[in-house]
Parts: sequence; structure tokens; C-alpha cells
Amino acid sequence: MEQTLEKNAASLVNGVTNIVKYHETKDRESGRKFNLFHVAGIARKEVIMCRVLADLLDPQGKHCKGSLFLKLFWEVIAPKLRNCPALDIEHTRVTPEYVIDENRRIDITLEDGAIFVPLEVKIWAGDQPKQVADYFAYAQTKNKAAHIPVLYLTVDGHEPSDYSKADAGKDDYVCLSFKDDILSWLEACLREEATEKTVPVRENLKQLIAAIKSLCGKSEDAEMENEIFKLVTQSDDTGWAALAICNAADFDSKAREAFKGPITKLVARAWPAGAEYAQEDAWEFMWLSIKNGNYYLEINYLGWDVCIEAGDKAVTTKEEKNALYEKMSGLFSIRPKPDDDYVWCGNDLGWTSCARDDELYTFHLCKLYTERPQEVADKIIAIARELESVKV
Repeated sequence: MEQTLEKNAASLVNGVTNIVKYHETKDRESGRKFNLFHVAGIARKEVIMCRVLADLLDPQGKHCKGSLFLKLFWEVIAPKLRNCPALDIEHTRVTPEYVIDENRRIDITLEDGAIFVPLEVKIWAGDQPKQVADYFAYAQTKNKAAHIPVLYLTVDGHEPSDYSKADAGKDDYVCLSFKDDILSWLEACLREEATEKTVPVRENLKQLIAAIKSLCGKSEDAEMENEIFKLVTQSDDTGWAALAICNAADFDSKAREAFKGPITKLVARAWPAGAEYAQEDAWEFMWLSIKNGNYYLEINYLGWDVCIEAGDKAVTTKEEKNALYEKMSGLFSIRPKPDDDYVWCGNDLGWTSCARDDELYTFHLCKLYTERPQEVADKIIAIARELESVKV
């Protein structure tokens, strides 16, 4: 039985490989896969993505479609807003990076003179303390006659963390997703006759949709998918083989388990203060105590984000925070902006040769974690030692 399953799986892999190669050849000849959003990694960069979304929403945007795209956006989200007054589409002002108290910035705001709608976008960055609660409170100072929730947009539509919600109520925010809401909106924009007649706008929307589908794990290749589906569903034998391959190729789960188990144990044995694995909503990470427990180094299992969080505000200083911030910047060749006085993040540790927006990223990460766990543990300990050595 096992030998038959193995043969069927091998045959299925060969068949799928041939289909993929055929479509790759077609894509190279047609140039269909050349996508500037992919090349620049825009779909994964929150600040740039927010600027793109804000311009599409803006009736004065460079798309020159007036209020059409904003109208279609409001049609998608309005059913999720209870007792919300209608937005005056023609007179709405759209502002990216709207500055509020203490120089905090709401990613995108919509205001028509009567209502103020805050939109917070999260792709990979973690929540800031009381972020949703504070944004809602600020919006209420503008919305004296209406209860307008914060629109909390993530890849999959998950809830904000308790850290962000704080004392905000369930009706004070609405969860939106790129996977459903944004793709539905953009595809509605693409279907419009006015869009079809404007080639640059149409083609850019197509590329943005393709990039967001990739971000959300959705296939961009319907024709290829259909051919593979027909191959897989030929018989019970091919179906069993496909299930076996699928179960074996859960790279994300295997990478998570390797990071959570063997790698965390290796770090805990080598680091004097130990290490633990934790999960807070969508944020799964290993944390290490540094500077006598005054700070915590946190690294998420995907190797994308690293942050330092103060454990006790009373014993931290601005000078020490800035020194650690500079060290983080130097370690990762970036200039991360502190989210507040106590938390700041970098991104993409560069642990694999595969870029984080490559669809094979989790495959390469899984191989690294399962085949060379000590190498990863050593990298984490090296980061902790560099931060531990920072002097004020």
C-alpha cells in the first residue's frame, strides 16, 4: 500500500511539475508575471501600501476617476458599520498618515465634514499600545453626533490585540481584510467601464490585485490551477497521493514547530536568562530577557520582525532606549522608527537567501529551521549579546 502511494505521489509530482514548467514558459514569453508591486515589495510595505490605497480612495487621486473608487469602497464596507451615517462621497477628504496627539499617525482617514473615519492598516507590523482605543477616542472628538468605529485592516481580518484594544469596546472597531474586503473592492474597481477605458489605471489595478492575492496566499494562475486540479482528481489514487503531498508540504507549520521547539530550547540552554516561546493573537515569537530583565528581545518565528520592549518603564531611560535603537538600526541595516517610547521594530532578518515576498520563502525557512537549528539559535544569541553589550 505504501509503495503504491509513493509511486502515485511521485507520478503526481512529475505531472504537476510539467504543468508548472509549461506555464512558466508561457509567462516568460508573454511577460505576464512582470509586476512592479512584486519587484518593489510594495504589497508588504505598510507605509507605501497605505499611500497607494489612499490615492485610490481619494476623489482627487492621480487615477483621475473622481469619487468612483471611494464610492465602491464604501459600498463594500458600509454594511459592516452599524447605524453609520452615509459618507458624503463627493466631499470626502482622504488623508494618509493623519497626525494626532503625541505625533501618532492614523494610516488613512476619511472625513466629509460630518463624519471622521479612521483606517488602520496592519500587514506585518505589531500593534502599538492602546492604538485602537486611542484612535477611536480621537475619532469621537470629531464624531460628536455619530459612533464611527476604527477600520482595522489586516491580511486575514483578525482581531486587534488586547494590547491595542485596551478599553475599547466591541463596537469601537471593525475588522477588515485584504483577502476579502480589499480584493472585492479592487476587483469591483477593475470591472468598471471607466477603468477599462484607461489602460494605465486598469493595468496597475491588475498588478495590485495580483500582488495582494500573493500576499494573501491566493493563486494568481487560475488556468494552471484548473489543469492541476484535473490531474489530481483523476481517481481515488491521485486524490490520496495529493493529500499525502499536501500534508508533507505544510512548510509554515513545520517551520513554526521547529522554531517553537528545538530552536527555542537551544537558545534557552545557551542564554543565561533563558528563552521562551509565546503567542499574542497573530504575533508568535521567542523572547529573551536582556539588561537584567529591563527589556525583552522578541523575534517572530517567520524571521521577519524583531523588537525590543521595555519590561519596566521605571528603570528605563531615554538615553538607553536611543542607544538600543541605534544598535538595532546598525544590526539590520535599517532605520526603524520607534512606535513609542518603549517599543520599536525592525523587519526581515535575512536568514534565508529567499526574499520574504517570494512564495518559496516558508519552504526555505522550513529547511533552515529543521536542518540547521543550531545555526538559527546562534544567530539569535548573537543578536541578544550585541544588545546586551550596549552602553549608555
